[in-house]
Amino acid sequence: MNERKTAPGAPQPLDDLAPCGLDCGRCLSHPGSPIARLARELRAELGGFAAMAGRFAGMDPAFAAYADFERVLDRLGGGQCTGCRSGRCLLGSCAVKDCAPAHGVRWCFQCPEFPCQRTNLPPALHERWRANNERMAAQGPEAFFAAMRAKPRY
Repeated sequence: MNERKTAPGAPQPLDDLAPCGLDCGRCLSHPGSPIARLARELRAELGGFAAMAGRFAGMDPAFAAYADFERVLDRLGGGQCTGCRSGRCLLGSCAVKDCAPAHGVRWCFQCPEFPCQRTNLPPALHERWRANNERMAAQGPEAFFAAMRAKPRY
């Protein structure tokens, strides 16, 4: 199980890959994700545009909802979840983040009890968990992670 190639205590290249197979590092709630970074950059670039949005709304009604757009940008740019390997998980009911380490594995497919029903995930996410882990078992976590990074997160 010791796959560490970096200094002890330093993040491993696959630390963003959760035991369920989701890429925590690209989640909209991860403060270091591209989504969060780009939302913060867009918010900064727009600066005080809110004052102008009212005038623009006369030309394009979409700008009437600018305050809602700002709230979405603030939410996307202000995520606080650093992933389940850090002990936090956006999906509070998920049992995978605690179960995998309790079984001494980094990913569920490595567990002799995989697949199980103890994920406590909604049905659609449970199926995604199973499919992700089956792909990791077939390809290896590194290849799976590289393939996931090459696709849009959502």
